[in-house]
Amino acid sequence: MLRWGCFGLLVLSFSALAQPVAPVIKVASVRLPPVSESWMNDRERIATLLADLRPDVIVVQDVQQVSDASNPACWLGGKLRYSCDFVSADRPSQAQRRGNAILTRLSTLEDGITLLHGDDSPSIAGMQRLQLQRAQLNIYTARMRPADNTTIARGHQAADLRTWMDATGEGLPSLVVGDFSAPTDELVRQLPGFQPARRNPSVRRPEPRPAESNEHGMDVLYQVRSFADIKQQAIVLPAEAASLASTPLGMMATLRITRAFDEASSDTP
Repeated sequence: MLRWGCFGLLVLSFSALAQPVAPVIKVASVRLPPVSESWMNDRERIATLLADLRPDVIVVQDVQQVSDASNPACWLGGKLRYSCDFVSADRPSQAQRRGNAILTRLSTLEDGITLLHGDDSPSIAGMQRLQLQRAQLNIYTARMRPADNTTIARGHQAADLRTWMDATGEGLPSLVVGDFSAPTDELVRQLPGFQPARRNPSVRRPEPRPAESNEHGMDVLYQVRSFADIKQQAIVLPAEAASLASTPLGMMATLRITRAFDEASSDTP
């Protein structure tokens, strides 16, 4: 009887081990200091800080690239040994280009870009499909700050983003990593089904960066039906001296994919 009991426990143990573990992803959304003496002084410390945090994906917001200097986001990606995809609505021939960059240590399966219209200067949105263990997921990045910062202009950009995600998502779990000028309640209405990690109304959390007026700011938006919000934390570069102030860089969300792998490929976005 003892041998059968041990055998039964052993079978149960193997059965538990055979169950797939839902993967966890860490996504950081940061804004780097302007390319100047401050950036040159702090970039090694920023790289060390992010290396310690070990995000799977880093989206660098509002990257400014000039022709006579290296792209700061891609410099950071090279330092961390992450791939770097810089997306910009500006022509490659321009002396100065502005956009976002996606850095990742995961395998990239597909990528794409689109324009978000809202005024005379449309912004760019990027997408990467990533492999995380046995799961695939989409990372969308967008800076939704139209120059004509009205509800109508913001709504046009959100509608463009929704249409693009519907066309490219293929039912896979999706995240939107961006910088948003819309107030939180407006943003949630514009992107139904997505929950902001930084301002989750169910949890009171400190802000990684004070927002101007009532704008939402930088955040990671996740599909409620596809992810569970595990943790959110501010990314802050400590001051080098006690007399100096620390530098807020952004935030990082830690999320677990909750949908079974076979469900993701059959659902619609």
